[in-house]
Amino acid sequence: MALPKNIIISAQSFPPRSGGKQSLMEALAFHAAQAGANVRVFADGKKGDEAYDNAQNKLYQIRRFGGIKPLRQRRTARAISAFAAQHETAAIFCDSWRSAEPLPENLNCPIIVYAHGNEYPRKGEADYSAKISRIKKALSKVDVLIAVSNNTKDRAAPFTPRSCRAKVILNPIPPAISPAQADISYAQGLWPHADKTRCLALCRLVVWKGLDRAIEAAAAHEDCQLVIAGEGEELARLRALVDKLGAQDRIIFAGRVEGGAKTALFASAEIFMQPGRNVDGQYEGFGLTYLEAALQGLPSISGDQGGAPEAVIEGQTGLVIDASAQEAVSQALGKLLSDKSLRQTLGAQAKLYANTQLWPHKIEQILGMAHSHDLNADAPCTSPRA
Repeated sequence: MALPKNIIISAQSFPPRSGGKQSLMEALAFHAAQAGANVRVFADGKKGDEAYDNAQNKLYQIRRFGGIKPLRQRRTARAISAFAAQHETAAIFCDSWRSAEPLPENLNCPIIVYAHGNEYPRKGEADYSAKISRIKKALSKVDVLIAVSNNTKDRAAPFTPRSCRAKVILNPIPPAISPAQADISYAQGLWPHADKTRCLALCRLVVWKGLDRAIEAAAAHEDCQLVIAGEGEELARLRALVDKLGAQDRIIFAGRVEGGAKTALFASAEIFMQPGRNVDGQYEGFGLTYLEAALQGLPSISGDQGGAPEAVIEGQTGLVIDASAQEAVSQALGKLLSDKSLRQTLGAQAKLYANTQLWPHKIEQILGMAHSHDLNADAPCTSPRA
């Protein structure tokens, strides 16, 4: 495949902010540049982004836009349109339909939009009627919708016009960094009990991630210690729950963890536990951290909602349960705690699966969406259900 020269990424969600979409767009920019593309990122920005942006300059250029949302969106769209008019552009990748919405209809290159799940309301939800025409109009300008799971593709289907081809590509993960780059001493300091199995949750702290279920399960098993890494709106409630259960010595909040510290934390754990559930239509669109954990040989405990069962394969790379039930979460944790051989078997299979989902294996397929022959024919789908 001839590699595209100019790639535009339009992102309302981009680092140094943290989150799944941010990590996905950052990795797309990095690996597209590594593959030889000239990458330009047009992203929302805030004061203080300069240090991050300057660090990326050797690989790709970032242009930031601030101000109130409508003005910011119009300025971003005008800048993208001007760049595409002046430079032969292979494709514009948008982090969601919201970033495609302000783009003009007469751009002379394909528009490719990522779908994550929760940005598409379900019928019957309060904002469904208000959003459906708006999203359909935005997607009418889009050539390809890349859904991060089959569940996400199904959720976006009522909004996707026939002119927009939906394609499932599970979110790739970056290769594991070398042990020399991982902050081993940092990770070791988070586990206070040498005699207790090390369980980890690493995600944005929102209600549908199921961390309250994970906390109650860990508190109920004396042979378990749990580290929760991440930031979010649920932090105060989760801390209060730990205090109520009297488990402060075994359940540790690590805050936001990135880079080598993040890799070291995964590598130091024995079980990854993120039992997400459906809360008012919000749930895992896919669950990239399950694969990041798998890459370090960790079996996972996940919920059965959304795209999580595509990231964790029941009985092969972990345990997929009805995480709306506290008993199911506690039983799954007990099963892994009591059976080290099962943990090791699931962890080994998880690592094999994760290694098939690395960015270097998938970047060519993703960039291939920019080519006309890929827009008119189905490319191989990299999903367990395909």
